[in-house]
Amino acid sequence: MSRRKLFIENIFAYGFINVLSKIVPFLLLPVITRMLPNAADFGVYSMYTTIVGFGTPLAVLGLSDAMFREYFEKDDLQYKYNVTTTTQRIIMMSSLLIASLLVLFNSSFSTLFFGNSSYGNIVILAGIGVLLGAFISPIQAPTRMQNQRRVFVVSGLISSIVTYILALALIYYGFSYFGLIYSSIIATFVLLIFFWIRNKTFFIKGSFDWSIAKELFKIGLPLLPTFLIYWIYNSMDKIMITNMLGTFELGIYSIGSKMGQISQLIYAGFAGGYSYFKYSTMKDIDQVAMNSKLFEYLGLVTAVAFIVTYPLFPIIFELLFDGVYVQGYIVAPYLFLSPLLLMLFQVVGSQFIVIKKSYFTSLTLAIGAVVNVILNYILIRRIGIEGAAVATLVGYVISVLLVSVLAKHRSLLFIRRKIIFVYLLVIGYLLLNKYYLDNMFLFSLITSILVIIFIIVLYLKEIKILILHLKNKEKFKEGK
Repeated sequence: MSRRKLFIENIFAYGFINVLSKIVPFLLLPVITRMLPNAADFGVYSMYTTIVGFGTPLAVLGLSDAMFREYFEKDDLQYKYNVTTTTQRIIMMSSLLIASLLVLFNSSFSTLFFGNSSYGNIVILAGIGVLLGAFISPIQAPTRMQNQRRVFVVSGLISSIVTYILALALIYYGFSYFGLIYSSIIATFVLLIFFWIRNKTFFIKGSFDWSIAKELFKIGLPLLPTFLIYWIYNSMDKIMITNMLGTFELGIYSIGSKMGQISQLIYAGFAGGYSYFKYSTMKDIDQVAMNSKLFEYLGLVTAVAFIVTYPLFPIIFELLFDGVYVQGYIVAPYLFLSPLLLMLFQVVGSQFIVIKKSYFTSLTLAIGAVVNVILNYILIRRIGIEGAAVATLVGYVISVLLVSVLAKHRSLLFIRRKIIFVYLLVIGYLLLNKYYLDNMFLFSLITSILVIIFIIVLYLKEIKILILHLKNKEKFKEGK
């Protein structure tokens, strides 16, 4: 199978299920907000997911990527079994520890996350969510490592649909935000059982191997700060909003965040297929050139997607939401761009994982996270929830810049001037709309069209080559 076909098929397969799992809650979001008219209720659920998002990567210890990397180290089947078993047992112990701490000190964690101790029951439920989320990470991994895409598509789709049908039913019967929490826990548990039945051979026939554990920790532990930093990017804004402004404002921000992160559909499609692709091609001679092209083309996707969607957010919020939730459009554009920047960061950061120097990834991401937290503290006080969104975007921009410069310096990335110019164009477009066009739909739309035409002209040669390639491929099929 060619590398292009491998990448595209994995994007459409694993990415497809990731997209479906994201799009189901996205489509049901207007329904849920109408069933939960008090924005504070949605704010509480958002904080639950924030706590789970904190505990789960801490429990996984960065070993998810490490397991992928080590699985492809040798062709020996027993070695692969030992890799999966060793990873699973380490994560089992760490997740039990993290979940126990959340349950035992629920009052203290409630004060930390919510600003008061009255949400201890939410923290306890989050502990259960962390336990299940960490357990499922290594158990479902063999399905992906064997490239069994159909299983992922079907199981993930069913799980996503059942989760939200159950959530809507529970909310209807008066469970409020607890309905969202209970449905999430139940669906994760069922999915865990499903993947255990399918993949138990990988954990029964293998044995714990200290030499493999050392390699896993060597790769995984430097990545642990990276996952925690991701959590800071995704969650510190919510914690600071809750403590500075309250759960009501957090509810509005969370809706704006979820709508803005419709770009997660693009990121999910990419991330779903890229894990298998990047490790299965890591020993190719032209791997750096191939990854550099991928970085540039994904950068183009990022730029065009942002420019197309930017003028539409105010209209979309007016159509889909009622009351205070409409105000969420203010933060949506910034948070739309953030997952796409994360996609670019991971393409470059994976180069350091391949050469087993993942600490460079953690370092560059950490610097952006520090900037993010500082700007959150300053901007939330001055301009409210919009300040949190700006802080997130600026943090990601800095991280992408730093990791790209470092990778280029070590000859792990080639960057053409064209794509740099496109990025500067996007920044100029954002500033023009924000400060001069005053977000007026017609003028913003015209500007978007002009910028996209300019990008097309800039990349006209590449577009012609792609069209010619597709035509030749179609003629070849017809000839056969």
